[in-house]
Amino acid sequence: MDVRSYSREVQILIGEIQKNRGKDSGTVLSACDKLLAYGKGMKDDALIGYAYFSKGETYYLLNDASNFYSQMLSCMGPMEHVKEWGYVAMANNMLGIVSLNRGNAPFALDYFIKAISICEDYSLPDIEWMIHMNLGSLYLNIEEYQKSISHTEIAYRYILDHKSLDGFTESYTAILLGMGRAYLNLDREDRCLEIEKKLRTDCLPYLMEMDRIVIYCYFARVHQAIGEDEARDYWIEMVNKHASTSMPILDVFDDFYDYLHMLLKIEKYDDFFKAYTVLDDLTKHTSIKNLERKLLTLKIRYYRRVGQIEEYKIASVLYFELSEFMERENRLMVSNMIVMRNSYMELTQINKKVEEKNTFLQKRSETDPLTGMYNRLKLNEYSEEAFEKALINRSSIAVEILDIDFFKQYNDNYGHQEGDNCIKFIASTLIDMAKEDGIFTARYGGDEFVVIYEGLTKEMVEAKANELRDRIYQQKWEHKFSLTDNIVTISQGICYGIPERDASMFGYLQGADKMLYEVKQQSRNAIKICDATDLVELEDE
Repeated sequence: MDVRSYSREVQILIGEIQKNRGKDSGTVLSACDKLLAYGKGMKDDALIGYAYFSKGETYYLLNDASNFYSQMLSCMGPMEHVKEWGYVAMANNMLGIVSLNRGNAPFALDYFIKAISICEDYSLPDIEWMIHMNLGSLYLNIEEYQKSISHTEIAYRYILDHKSLDGFTESYTAILLGMGRAYLNLDREDRCLEIEKKLRTDCLPYLMEMDRIVIYCYFARVHQAIGEDEARDYWIEMVNKHASTSMPILDVFDDFYDYLHMLLKIEKYDDFFKAYTVLDDLTKHTSIKNLERKLLTLKIRYYRRVGQIEEYKIASVLYFELSEFMERENRLMVSNMIVMRNSYMELTQINKKVEEKNTFLQKRSETDPLTGMYNRLKLNEYSEEAFEKALINRSSIAVEILDIDFFKQYNDNYGHQEGDNCIKFIASTLIDMAKEDGIFTARYGGDEFVVIYEGLTKEMVEAKANELRDRIYQQKWEHKFSLTDNIVTISQGICYGIPERDASMFGYLQGADKMLYEVKQQSRNAIKICDATDLVELEDE
Protein backbone atom coordinates (compact mmCIF):
# COMPACT_ATOMS: atom_id res chain seq x y z
CA MET A 1 0.00 0.00 0.00
CA ASP A 2 1.53 3.31 -1.11
CA VAL A 3 0.69 5.77 1.68
CA ARG A 4 1.98 8.71 -0.39
CA SER A 5 -0.95 8.44 -2.80
CA TYR A 6 -3.45 9.43 -0.08
CA SER A 7 -4.51 12.76 1.37
CA ARG A 8 -2.66 14.41 4.25
CA GLU A 9 -5.46 13.47 6.65
CA VAL A 10 -5.30 9.77 5.74
CA GLN A 11 -1.50 9.79 6.02
CA ILE A 12 -1.76 11.25 9.55
CA LEU A 13 -4.18 8.49 10.60
CA ILE A 14 -1.90 5.76 9.21
CA GLY A 15 1.04 7.42 10.97
CA GLU A 16 -0.86 7.36 14.30
CA ILE A 17 -1.58 3.65 13.87
CA GLN A 18 2.03 2.80 13.10
CA LYS A 19 3.48 5.00 15.85
CA ASN A 20 1.19 3.66 18.61
CA ARG A 21 1.07 -0.02 17.54
CA GLY A 22 1.63 -2.17 20.64
CA LYS A 23 1.80 0.91 22.91
CA ASP A 24 -1.53 2.76 23.04
CA SER A 25 -4.42 0.51 22.02
CA GLY A 26 -7.05 3.21 22.49
CA THR A 27 -5.35 5.61 20.09
CA VAL A 28 -4.82 2.85 17.52
CA LEU A 29 -8.45 1.67 17.62
CA SER A 30 -9.75 5.25 17.34
CA ALA A 31 -7.52 5.97 14.33
CA CYS A 32 -8.57 2.66 12.74
CA ASP A 33 -12.28 3.52 13.05
CA LYS A 34 -11.70 6.90 11.34
CA LEU A 35 -9.60 5.24 8.62
CA LEU A 36 -12.30 2.60 8.12
CA ALA A 37 -14.93 5.31 7.62
CA TYR A 38 -12.71 7.01 5.02
CA GLY A 39 -12.07 3.70 3.26
CA LYS A 40 -15.74 2.79 3.07
CA GLY A 41 -16.66 6.29 1.87
CA MET A 42 -14.02 6.11 -0.87
CA LYS A 43 -14.69 2.41 -1.57
CA ASP A 44 -10.96 1.85 -1.10
CA ASP A 45 -10.27 -1.79 -0.19
CA ALA A 46 -6.63 -1.06 0.69
CA LEU A 47 -7.66 1.36 3.46
CA ILE A 48 -10.53 -0.87 4.60
CA GLY A 49 -8.26 -3.93 4.79
CA TYR A 50 -5.47 -2.05 6.59
CA ALA A 51 -7.90 -0.63 9.17
CA TYR A 52 -9.42 -4.05 9.89
CA PHE A 53 -5.94 -5.66 10.04
CA SER A 54 -4.64 -3.05 12.49
CA LYS A 55 -7.72 -3.40 14.70
CA GLY A 56 -7.34 -7.18 14.66
CA GLU A 57 -3.65 -6.92 15.53
CA THR A 58 -4.49 -4.63 18.48
CA TYR A 59 -7.13 -7.03 19.82
CA TYR A 60 -4.59 -9.84 19.38
CA LEU A 61 -2.19 -7.99 21.70
CA LEU A 62 -5.07 -7.40 24.14
CA ASN A 63 -6.00 -11.15 24.13
CA ASP A 64 -9.55 -10.21 23.08
CA ALA A 65 -10.50 -13.31 21.08
CA SER A 66 -13.99 -12.33 19.95
CA ASN A 67 -13.03 -8.95 18.51
CA PHE A 68 -9.75 -10.30 17.15
CA TYR A 69 -11.45 -12.96 15.02
CA SER A 70 -14.12 -10.68 13.59
CA GLN A 71 -11.67 -7.88 12.68
CA MET A 72 -8.89 -10.08 11.31
CA LEU A 73 -11.26 -12.15 9.19
CA SER A 74 -12.83 -8.91 7.93
CA CYS A 75 -9.47 -7.73 6.57
CA MET A 76 -9.03 -10.83 4.38
CA GLY A 77 -11.37 -10.03 1.50
CA PRO A 78 -10.29 -6.40 0.92
CA MET A 79 -6.59 -7.28 1.23
CA GLU A 80 -6.96 -10.17 -1.22
CA HIS A 81 -8.86 -7.93 -3.61
CA VAL A 82 -6.00 -5.39 -3.75
CA LYS A 83 -3.40 -8.21 -3.73
CA GLU A 84 -1.74 -7.20 -0.44
CA TRP A 85 -0.62 -10.80 0.09
CA GLY A 86 1.83 -9.98 2.88
CA TYR A 87 -1.02 -8.76 5.09
CA VAL A 88 -3.15 -11.76 4.15
CA ALA A 89 -0.32 -14.13 5.13
CA MET A 90 0.29 -12.31 8.43
CA ALA A 91 -3.43 -12.33 9.23
CA ASN A 92 -3.63 -16.08 8.68
CA ASN A 93 -0.49 -16.54 10.78
CA MET A 94 -2.01 -14.64 13.73
CA LEU A 95 -5.31 -16.50 13.34
CA GLY A 96 -3.32 -19.72 13.54
CA ILE A 97 -1.46 -18.65 16.69
CA VAL A 98 -4.65 -17.63 18.49
CA SER A 99 -6.49 -20.79 17.41
CA LEU A 100 -3.62 -22.93 18.73
CA ASN A 101 -3.43 -21.07 22.04
CA ARG A 102 -7.17 -21.53 22.43
CA GLY A 103 -6.88 -25.27 21.94
CA ASN A 104 -8.09 -25.62 18.36
CA ALA A 105 -5.19 -27.26 16.50
CA PRO A 106 -7.21 -28.17 13.32
CA PHE A 107 -8.19 -24.51 12.78
CA ALA A 108 -4.61 -23.45 13.48
CA LEU A 109 -3.22 -25.93 10.93
CA ASP A 110 -5.71 -24.71 8.35
CA TYR A 111 -4.61 -21.08 8.82
CA PHE A 112 -0.89 -21.88 8.84
CA ILE A 113 -1.09 -23.96 5.66
CA LYS A 114 -3.01 -21.18 3.94
CA ALA A 115 -0.34 -18.67 5.03
CA ILE A 116 2.48 -20.92 3.78
CA SER A 117 0.70 -21.32 0.44
CA ILE A 118 0.43 -17.54 0.03
CA CYS A 119 4.10 -17.04 0.93
CA GLU A 120 5.22 -19.65 -1.60
CA ASP A 121 2.97 -18.31 -4.36
CA TYR A 122 4.06 -14.69 -3.86
CA SER A 123 7.67 -15.15 -2.67
CA LEU A 124 7.42 -13.83 0.90
CA PRO A 125 10.35 -15.54 2.69
CA ASP A 126 10.53 -12.78 5.34
CA ILE A 127 7.09 -13.88 6.56
CA GLU A 128 7.26 -17.59 5.67
CA TRP A 129 10.00 -18.46 8.19
CA MET A 130 7.83 -17.20 11.08
CA ILE A 131 4.95 -19.39 9.97
CA HIS A 132 7.23 -22.43 9.83
CA MET A 133 8.34 -21.64 13.38
CA ASN A 134 4.69 -21.53 14.48
CA LEU A 135 3.93 -24.75 12.61
CA GLY A 136 6.81 -26.30 14.57
CA SER A 137 5.04 -25.26 17.80
CA LEU A 138 1.76 -26.73 16.56
CA TYR A 139 3.27 -30.12 15.74
CA LEU A 140 5.11 -30.07 19.05
CA ASN A 141 1.81 -29.57 20.86
CA ILE A 142 0.20 -32.54 19.10
CA GLU A 143 3.30 -34.72 19.67
CA GLU A 144 4.38 -34.92 16.02
CA TYR A 145 7.98 -34.29 16.97
CA GLN A 146 9.75 -35.06 13.70
CA LYS A 147 7.39 -32.80 11.76
CA SER A 148 7.98 -30.12 14.39
CA ILE A 149 11.74 -30.32 13.80
CA SER A 150 11.31 -30.20 10.00
CA HIS A 151 9.36 -26.95 10.14
CA THR A 152 11.52 -25.36 12.82
CA GLU A 153 14.70 -26.10 10.87
CA ILE A 154 13.36 -24.10 7.91
CA ALA A 155 13.06 -21.10 10.24
CA TYR A 156 16.50 -21.92 11.70
CA ARG A 157 18.21 -21.80 8.32
CA TYR A 158 16.47 -18.61 7.30
CA ILE A 159 17.35 -16.71 10.44
CA LEU A 160 21.00 -17.79 10.35
CA ASP A 161 21.19 -16.17 6.92
CA HIS A 162 19.54 -12.96 8.23
CA LYS A 163 21.36 -12.12 11.45
CA SER A 164 20.60 -8.41 11.02
CA LEU A 165 16.87 -8.99 11.63
CA ASP A 166 15.32 -7.01 14.49
CA GLY A 167 14.98 -9.32 17.49
CA PHE A 168 17.38 -11.86 15.97
CA THR A 169 18.62 -13.24 19.32
CA GLU A 170 15.11 -13.67 20.72
CA SER A 171 13.88 -15.41 17.56
CA TYR A 172 17.01 -17.58 17.38
CA THR A 173 16.48 -18.57 21.03
CA ALA A 174 12.85 -19.51 20.41
CA ILE A 175 13.82 -21.63 17.40
CA LEU A 176 16.57 -23.48 19.30
CA LEU A 177 14.23 -24.13 22.24
CA GLY A 178 11.54 -25.46 19.89
CA MET A 179 13.97 -27.97 18.40
CA GLY A 180 15.34 -28.79 21.85
CA ARG A 181 11.90 -29.60 23.25
CA ALA A 182 11.20 -31.89 20.29
CA TYR A 183 14.53 -33.70 20.68
CA LEU A 184 13.87 -34.17 24.42
CA ASN A 185 10.65 -35.97 23.56
CA LEU A 186 12.52 -38.10 21.02
CA ASP A 187 15.14 -39.00 23.68
CA ARG A 188 17.87 -37.51 21.50
CA GLU A 189 20.10 -36.33 24.35
CA ASP A 190 23.01 -35.77 21.95
CA ARG A 191 21.03 -33.18 20.00
CA CYS A 192 19.71 -31.64 23.21
CA LEU A 193 23.26 -31.08 24.44
CA GLU A 194 24.26 -29.52 21.09
CA ILE A 195 21.38 -27.07 21.44
CA GLU A 196 22.33 -26.36 25.06
CA LYS A 197 25.82 -25.42 23.88
CA LYS A 198 24.44 -23.00 21.28
CA LEU A 199 22.07 -21.44 23.81
CA ARG A 200 24.94 -20.92 26.27
CA THR A 201 27.29 -19.29 23.75
CA ASP A 202 25.00 -17.58 21.24
CA CYS A 203 21.97 -16.53 23.29
CA LEU A 204 22.40 -16.26 27.08
CA PRO A 205 25.04 -13.50 27.05
CA TYR A 206 22.81 -11.26 24.91
CA LEU A 207 19.42 -11.72 26.60
CA MET A 208 17.85 -9.84 29.49
CA GLU A 209 17.39 -11.90 32.65
CA MET A 210 13.62 -12.17 32.13
CA ASP A 211 14.16 -13.70 28.69
CA ARG A 212 16.59 -16.29 30.07
CA ILE A 213 14.02 -18.11 32.22
CA VAL A 214 12.84 -20.44 29.44
CA ILE A 215 16.48 -21.38 28.77
CA TYR A 216 16.96 -22.26 32.44
CA CYS A 217 13.80 -24.44 32.24
CA TYR A 218 15.24 -26.23 29.20
CA PHE A 219 18.65 -26.76 30.83
CA ALA A 220 16.98 -28.32 33.89
CA ARG A 221 15.06 -30.76 31.66
CA VAL A 222 18.18 -31.68 29.66
CA HIS A 223 20.22 -32.50 32.76
CA GLN A 224 17.31 -34.47 34.21
CA ALA A 225 17.21 -36.48 30.97
CA ILE A 226 20.93 -37.32 31.09
CA GLY A 227 20.88 -38.09 34.82
CA GLU A 228 22.96 -35.14 36.05
CA ASP A 229 20.98 -34.30 39.19
CA GLU A 230 23.38 -31.71 40.56
CA ALA A 231 23.34 -29.66 37.36
CA ARG A 232 19.56 -30.09 37.11
CA ASP A 233 19.08 -28.75 40.64
CA TYR A 234 21.31 -25.76 39.88
CA TRP A 235 19.07 -24.74 36.98
CA ILE A 236 15.93 -25.35 39.05
CA GLU A 237 17.32 -22.90 41.60
CA MET A 238 17.99 -20.39 38.81
CA VAL A 239 14.35 -20.65 37.73
CA ASN A 240 13.19 -20.17 41.34
CA LYS A 241 15.40 -17.11 41.67
CA HIS A 242 14.49 -15.31 38.46
CA ALA A 243 10.90 -16.35 37.59
CA SER A 244 8.67 -13.29 37.52
CA THR A 245 5.03 -12.37 36.97
CA SER A 246 6.20 -9.79 34.42
CA MET A 247 7.19 -12.53 31.94
CA PRO A 248 5.27 -12.54 28.60
CA ILE A 249 2.83 -15.42 29.01
CA LEU A 250 2.63 -16.55 25.37
CA ASP A 251 6.42 -16.61 25.09
CA VAL A 252 7.02 -18.73 28.19
CA PHE A 253 3.95 -20.92 28.70
CA ASP A 254 4.92 -24.06 26.76
CA ASP A 255 8.50 -24.14 28.07
CA PHE A 256 7.32 -23.52 31.64
CA TYR A 257 4.57 -26.13 31.33
CA ASP A 258 7.06 -28.83 30.27
CA TYR A 259 9.35 -27.79 33.12
CA LEU A 260 6.48 -28.07 35.64
CA HIS A 261 5.63 -31.49 34.26
CA MET A 262 9.23 -32.59 34.93
CA LEU A 263 9.14 -31.27 38.53
CA LEU A 264 5.91 -33.15 39.17
CA LYS A 265 7.32 -36.35 37.69
CA ILE A 266 10.45 -36.28 39.89
CA GLU A 267 8.39 -35.25 42.95
CA LYS A 268 10.07 -31.90 43.57
CA TYR A 269 6.82 -30.53 44.96
CA ASP A 270 8.18 -27.39 46.65
CA ASP A 271 9.85 -26.25 43.42
CA PHE A 272 6.72 -27.28 41.51
CA PHE A 273 4.48 -24.96 43.54
CA LYS A 274 6.93 -22.04 43.37
CA ALA A 275 6.94 -22.20 39.59
CA TYR A 276 3.24 -23.09 39.34
CA THR A 277 2.23 -20.02 41.35
CA VAL A 278 4.11 -17.71 38.98
CA LEU A 279 2.64 -19.28 35.83
CA ASP A 280 -0.85 -19.49 37.32
CA ASP A 281 -0.79 -15.79 38.17
CA LEU A 282 0.36 -14.95 34.64
CA THR A 283 -2.29 -17.15 33.04
CA LYS A 284 -5.17 -15.68 35.07
CA HIS A 285 -4.36 -12.21 33.73
CA THR A 286 -5.22 -13.37 30.20
CA SER A 287 -8.53 -14.41 28.69
CA ILE A 288 -7.02 -17.62 27.30
CA LYS A 289 -9.04 -20.30 29.06
CA ASN A 290 -7.25 -23.11 27.27
CA LEU A 291 -4.00 -22.15 29.02
CA GLU A 292 -5.78 -22.05 32.39
CA ARG A 293 -7.28 -25.47 31.72
CA LYS A 294 -3.98 -26.97 30.56
CA LEU A 295 -2.19 -25.66 33.65
CA LEU A 296 -4.95 -26.96 35.90
CA THR A 297 -4.31 -30.51 34.68
CA LEU A 298 -0.93 -30.44 36.45
CA LYS A 299 -2.51 -29.41 39.74
CA ILE A 300 -5.13 -32.15 39.39
CA ARG A 301 -2.36 -34.72 38.84
CA TYR A 302 -0.55 -33.44 41.91
CA TYR A 303 -3.64 -33.69 44.14
CA ARG A 304 -4.33 -37.21 42.90
CA ARG A 305 -0.71 -38.26 43.42
CA VAL A 306 -0.51 -37.03 47.03
CA GLY A 307 -4.05 -38.13 47.95
CA GLN A 308 -5.63 -34.70 48.58
CA ILE A 309 -9.11 -35.88 47.56
CA GLU A 310 -11.14 -32.75 48.40
CA GLU A 311 -8.75 -30.43 46.56
CA TYR A 312 -8.78 -32.90 43.67
CA LYS A 313 -12.59 -32.72 43.46
CA ILE A 314 -12.65 -28.89 43.56
CA ALA A 315 -10.00 -28.63 40.83
CA SER A 316 -11.87 -31.20 38.69
CA VAL A 317 -15.07 -29.12 38.88
CA LEU A 318 -13.15 -26.02 37.81
CA TYR A 319 -11.64 -28.01 34.93
CA PHE A 320 -15.16 -28.96 33.81
CA GLU A 321 -16.31 -25.31 33.95
CA LEU A 322 -13.33 -24.16 31.92
CA SER A 323 -14.06 -26.87 29.34
CA GLU A 324 -17.66 -25.63 29.00
CA PHE A 325 -16.43 -22.06 28.57
CA MET A 326 -13.99 -23.17 25.86
CA GLU A 327 -16.75 -25.04 24.04
CA ARG A 328 -18.80 -21.82 23.86
CA GLU A 329 -15.73 -19.87 22.74
CA ASN A 330 -14.94 -22.39 20.00
CA ARG A 331 -18.52 -22.15 18.71
CA LEU A 332 -18.01 -18.38 18.45
CA MET A 333 -14.74 -18.94 16.57
CA VAL A 334 -16.47 -21.28 14.11
CA SER A 335 -19.38 -18.88 13.63
CA ASN A 336 -17.13 -15.90 12.94
CA MET A 337 -14.95 -17.84 10.56
CA ILE A 338 -17.85 -19.25 8.52
CA VAL A 339 -19.62 -15.88 8.20
CA MET A 340 -16.52 -14.04 7.03
CA ARG A 341 -15.31 -16.77 4.67
CA ASN A 342 -18.70 -17.03 3.03
CA SER A 343 -18.70 -13.24 2.50
CA TYR A 344 -15.46 -13.27 0.53
CA MET A 345 -15.40 -16.80 -0.93
CA GLU A 346 -15.52 -15.62 -4.53
CA LEU A 347 -12.71 -13.07 -4.28
CA THR A 348 -9.63 -15.27 -4.77
CA GLN A 349 -8.39 -18.71 -5.50
CA ILE A 350 -6.70 -18.75 -2.09
CA ASN A 351 -10.06 -18.90 -0.33
CA LYS A 352 -11.06 -21.81 -2.55
CA LYS A 353 -7.91 -23.69 -1.54
CA VAL A 354 -8.93 -23.58 2.11
CA GLU A 355 -12.17 -25.37 1.29
CA GLU A 356 -10.42 -28.30 -0.42
CA LYS A 357 -9.83 -31.59 1.37
CA ASN A 358 -7.08 -31.77 4.00
CA THR A 359 -5.16 -34.20 1.81
CA PHE A 360 -4.99 -31.63 -0.96
CA LEU A 361 -3.84 -28.95 1.47
CA GLN A 362 -1.08 -31.17 2.79
CA LYS A 363 0.08 -32.07 -0.72
CA ARG A 364 -0.04 -28.42 -1.78
CA SER A 365 2.08 -27.36 1.18
CA GLU A 366 4.77 -29.87 0.20
CA THR A 367 4.91 -29.08 -3.54
CA ASP A 368 6.82 -26.38 -5.43
CA PRO A 369 4.22 -24.52 -7.54
CA LEU A 370 6.52 -23.91 -10.54
CA THR A 371 7.93 -27.42 -11.08
CA GLY A 372 5.53 -29.77 -9.28
CA MET A 373 8.52 -31.17 -7.37
CA TYR A 374 8.69 -31.52 -3.62
CA ASN A 375 9.72 -28.27 -1.92
CA ARG A 376 11.89 -27.46 1.09
CA LEU A 377 9.15 -28.36 3.57
CA LYS A 378 8.91 -31.92 2.26
CA LEU A 379 12.71 -32.06 1.88
CA ASN A 380 13.18 -31.26 5.57
CA GLU A 381 10.64 -33.81 6.69
CA TYR A 382 11.87 -36.56 4.37
CA SER A 383 15.59 -35.94 4.90
CA GLU A 384 15.36 -36.15 8.70
CA GLU A 385 13.44 -39.43 8.51
CA ALA A 386 15.89 -40.84 5.93
CA PHE A 387 18.87 -39.77 8.03
CA GLU A 388 17.39 -41.34 11.18
CA LYS A 389 16.72 -44.57 9.27
CA ALA A 390 20.31 -44.64 7.98
CA LEU A 391 21.58 -43.99 11.50
CA ILE A 392 19.57 -46.86 12.99
CA ASN A 393 20.33 -49.31 10.15
CA ARG A 394 23.99 -48.27 9.80
CA SER A 395 23.35 -47.77 6.07
CA SER A 396 24.69 -45.16 3.70
CA ILE A 397 23.14 -41.86 2.71
CA ALA A 398 24.33 -39.20 0.27
CA VAL A 399 23.12 -35.65 -0.25
CA GLU A 400 23.65 -33.84 -3.55
CA ILE A 401 23.08 -30.14 -4.19
CA LEU A 402 23.13 -29.11 -7.85
CA ASP A 403 22.52 -25.88 -9.71
CA ILE A 404 22.37 -24.62 -13.28
CA ASP A 405 25.63 -23.18 -14.58
CA PHE A 406 25.51 -19.45 -15.41
CA PHE A 407 21.78 -19.31 -14.73
CA LYS A 408 21.86 -15.54 -14.12
CA GLN A 409 23.20 -15.00 -17.62
CA TYR A 410 20.45 -17.30 -18.95
CA ASN A 411 17.74 -15.36 -17.11
CA ASP A 412 19.12 -11.93 -18.03
CA ASN A 413 19.34 -12.73 -21.74
CA TYR A 414 16.44 -15.10 -22.43
CA GLY A 415 14.02 -13.56 -19.92
CA HIS A 416 12.38 -14.86 -16.73
CA GLN A 417 9.74 -16.86 -18.57
CA GLU A 418 12.40 -18.86 -20.39
CA GLY A 419 14.33 -19.06 -17.12
CA ASP A 420 11.31 -20.74 -15.53
CA ASN A 421 11.12 -23.13 -18.50
CA CYS A 422 14.78 -24.04 -18.02
CA ILE A 423 14.17 -24.76 -14.33
CA LYS A 424 11.18 -26.93 -15.28
CA PHE A 425 13.37 -28.81 -17.78
CA ILE A 426 15.89 -29.71 -15.04
CA ALA A 427 13.03 -30.56 -12.67
CA SER A 428 11.43 -32.98 -15.15
CA THR A 429 14.74 -34.84 -15.47
CA LEU A 430 15.01 -35.09 -11.70
CA ILE A 431 11.38 -36.23 -11.36
CA ASP A 432 12.11 -39.07 -13.80
CA MET A 433 15.18 -39.97 -11.76
CA ALA A 434 13.16 -39.97 -8.53
CA LYS A 435 11.09 -42.89 -9.83
CA GLU A 436 14.06 -45.12 -9.07
CA ASP A 437 14.23 -46.78 -5.65
CA GLY A 438 16.30 -45.03 -3.01
CA ILE A 439 16.36 -41.62 -4.74
CA PHE A 440 14.49 -38.54 -3.54
CA THR A 441 14.56 -35.17 -5.32
CA ALA A 442 13.33 -31.68 -4.37
CA ARG A 443 13.68 -28.08 -5.43
CA TYR A 444 15.89 -26.27 -2.93
CA GLY A 445 15.18 -22.75 -4.17
CA GLY A 446 15.98 -20.65 -7.24
CA ASP A 447 17.97 -22.82 -9.64
CA GLU A 448 19.18 -25.19 -6.89
CA PHE A 449 17.95 -28.76 -6.40
CA VAL A 450 18.66 -31.52 -3.85
CA VAL A 451 18.97 -35.26 -4.45
CA ILE A 452 19.10 -37.80 -1.59
CA TYR A 453 20.53 -41.25 -2.32
CA GLU A 454 19.86 -44.03 0.21
CA GLY A 455 21.63 -47.36 0.61
CA LEU A 456 24.02 -46.94 -2.32
CA THR A 457 27.80 -47.29 -2.38
CA LYS A 458 29.91 -44.21 -3.01
CA GLU A 459 30.68 -45.49 -6.50
CA MET A 460 26.99 -46.04 -7.25
CA VAL A 461 26.14 -42.51 -6.09
CA GLU A 462 28.85 -41.04 -8.29
CA ALA A 463 27.60 -43.10 -11.25
CA LYS A 464 24.01 -41.90 -10.70
CA ALA A 465 25.17 -38.28 -10.45
CA ASN A 466 27.14 -38.66 -13.70
CA GLU A 467 24.11 -40.24 -15.35
CA LEU A 468 21.99 -37.23 -14.31
CA ARG A 469 24.58 -34.81 -15.71
CA ASP A 470 24.72 -36.77 -18.98
CA ARG A 471 20.93 -36.87 -19.33
CA ILE A 472 20.79 -33.07 -19.06
CA TYR A 473 23.75 -32.57 -21.38
CA GLN A 474 22.30 -34.87 -24.05
CA GLN A 475 19.10 -32.78 -24.22
CA LYS A 476 21.23 -29.93 -25.66
CA TRP A 477 19.04 -27.19 -24.17
CA GLU A 478 20.37 -24.00 -25.74
CA HIS A 479 22.40 -21.58 -23.58
CA LYS A 480 24.43 -19.27 -25.84
CA PHE A 481 25.40 -17.10 -22.88
CA SER A 482 27.14 -19.82 -20.89
CA LEU A 483 30.81 -19.08 -20.41
CA THR A 484 31.89 -22.73 -20.80
CA ASP A 485 29.47 -24.25 -23.34
CA ASN A 486 26.61 -23.32 -25.65
CA ILE A 487 24.04 -25.56 -23.90
CA VAL A 488 22.65 -25.85 -20.35
CA THR A 489 24.90 -27.72 -17.92
CA ILE A 490 24.85 -28.34 -14.17
CA SER A 491 27.37 -28.40 -11.31
CA GLN A 492 27.03 -30.94 -8.48
CA GLY A 493 28.32 -31.19 -4.92
CA ILE A 494 27.81 -34.40 -2.91
CA CYS A 495 28.39 -35.46 0.68
CA TYR A 496 28.43 -39.24 1.25
CA GLY A 497 28.66 -41.32 4.42
CA ILE A 498 27.26 -43.76 6.96
CA PRO A 499 25.86 -41.47 9.68
CA GLU A 500 27.29 -41.40 13.20
CA ARG A 501 25.42 -40.21 16.29
CA ASP A 502 27.25 -36.88 16.35
CA ALA A 503 26.36 -36.14 12.71
CA SER A 504 23.22 -34.54 11.28
CA MET A 505 21.40 -34.13 8.00
CA PHE A 506 22.08 -30.40 8.26
CA GLY A 507 25.81 -31.21 8.36
CA TYR A 508 25.51 -33.37 5.24
CA LEU A 509 23.66 -30.54 3.44
CA GLN A 510 26.40 -28.12 4.42
CA GLY A 511 29.01 -30.61 3.20
CA ALA A 512 27.29 -30.91 -0.17
CA ASP A 513 26.97 -27.14 -0.39
CA LYS A 514 30.70 -26.80 0.32
CA MET A 515 31.52 -29.25 -2.48
CA LEU A 516 29.23 -27.35 -4.89
CA TYR A 517 30.96 -24.09 -3.96
CA GLU A 518 34.35 -25.61 -4.74
CA VAL A 519 33.11 -26.90 -8.10
CA LYS A 520 31.81 -23.43 -8.98
CA GLN A 521 35.11 -21.84 -8.03
CA GLN A 522 37.29 -24.33 -9.92
CA SER A 523 35.18 -25.27 -12.94
CA ARG A 524 31.62 -25.81 -14.14
CA ASN A 525 29.71 -28.83 -15.44
CA ALA A 526 31.50 -31.04 -12.90
CA ILE A 527 30.92 -33.18 -9.82
CA LYS A 528 32.75 -33.10 -6.51
CA ILE A 529 32.03 -35.69 -3.81
CA CYS A 530 33.36 -35.86 -0.24
CA ASP A 531 33.13 -38.37 2.58
CA ALA A 532 31.24 -37.04 5.60
CA THR A 533 33.97 -38.28 7.94
CA ASP A 534 36.50 -35.99 6.23
CA LEU A 535 34.48 -32.85 6.95
CA VAL A 536 35.14 -30.47 9.81
CA GLU A 537 31.98 -30.46 11.94
CA LEU A 538 30.25 -27.51 10.29
CA GLU A 539 27.35 -27.19 12.68
CA ASP A 540 29.56 -25.96 15.50
CA GLU A 541 31.30 -23.30 13.45
